[in-house]
Amino acid sequence: MSADIVQLLIRDRIAIITLNRPQQRNALSIEMRAMLARRLDEIDEHVRVIVLQGAGAAFCAGADLGDVPDSPMAWRDRIVTAQTQHLRIINMKQIVIASVQGAAFGGGVSLALAADILVLDEKATLGFPFVKLGVVPDGGASFLLQAKTSPAVALDVLLTGGFIQADEARALGLTRRVAPAGELEARTMKLAEELASLPAEALQLTKSLCAQAWADHLPGALRHEADAFGLATASEGHRVAMAAAKMKLKKAN
Repeated sequence: MSADIVQLLIRDRIAIITLNRPQQRNALSIEMRAMLARRLDEIDEHVRVIVLQGAGAAFCAGADLGDVPDSPMAWRDRIVTAQTQHLRIINMKQIVIASVQGAAFGGGVSLALAADILVLDEKATLGFPFVKLGVVPDGGASFLLQAKTSPAVALDVLLTGGFIQADEARALGLTRRVAPAGELEARTMKLAEELASLPAEALQLTKSLCAQAWADHLPGALRHEADAFGLATASEGHRVAMAAAKMKLKKAN
């Protein structure tokens, strides 16, 4: 396993995790998921803030279509792995910031939604193409999008396989922070430094307090999501959609 595909840099009380497969738009392979879990394990107690970011032009394009399961139960296992990571991020005592440029699609947008705070580049796009691939949202996306916007917005976006641009994300309340071109990293780090300077106990308890409004229901929703995803991958619609997506990817490469 290449340690370089997910990098960890700790600066005083801030940990920066970088998804580092820029040529693949940081698409999440099995290996990359395993390395992300390892990097989370390596974050020690003195860290107060974690920044999740992607190298290159995109935050994360979602699942690596060149590395997909071949059975419904294998798909279900893959989804449980993603859910476990996202639930871990939600429950971490540290404040987690997702710093998003370019595309955050599929599993990538689910990962970003698991963060406590989103900081978006003005050209960032949150993409929810699940139904177009014949599957249901994964990684907690349907639950988190409803919790952080509204059921009506989530239904509209998820049923159409739609997109949310940065300005719309701000209007919907997904974020207060949209960075002008070229300023994403600086604005993210300024926020991280401000948070890291605050009393750690107050940050941790405030995060826990705010989660009471929705997070207690998340584990049950994730179990249903994993079952629904596995079932969807057994459908003819999924088979046809995945074949088309793989062909498109092959031509692009």
